[in-house]
Amino acid sequence: MGVLHYDFKGMLYDEWELNRTYITPARTIRQSDVDRYCALSGDYSPEYTNDLYAKSIGSGRPAVPGGLTFIIGNGLDCQTLWVDGSYIGLLDQQMQFLSPVYVGDTIYLTMTPTAKRLSKKPGRGVITYQISILNQRDEVVMDGVWVILMATDRDHME
Repeated sequence: MGVLHYDFKGMLYDEWELNRTYITPARTIRQSDVDRYCALSGDYSPEYTNDLYAKSIGSGRPAVPGGLTFIIGNGLDCQTLWVDGSYIGLLDQQMQFLSPVYVGDTIYLTMTPTAKRLSKKPGRGVITYQISILNQRDEVVMDGVWVILMATDRDHME
């Protein structure tokens, strides 16, 4: 047994239905998330860490770093187990941040496969996803595209 015999739960290439929207559970962002992100990344920009500065630029309170919003969205995807073991690699990503996120906001991720093609290498396929992160008011705060290399069968899951 052991770690090499783990029964991966991820969806295979053919199991992803084009133009179907997959929705993750939601998660509330806490101040401790921002603190840990700033410590790990070294990004202590005042728009995230300084109440007075945030007020002076008109936002009223510090925003959550965009990178943290993206990372939490990615983590929500991972927690669904949709890509558990079937994910081989991220080939491309594009992100657009549309609205600020604040501590106390609750976000969730949607993923919609928009294109699929088999790879030249057997056992692999490429899926393009339209992704969005939405807040508790169902407002899109981040939009983007992920291009992911996925396994086509259980023998090619990693």
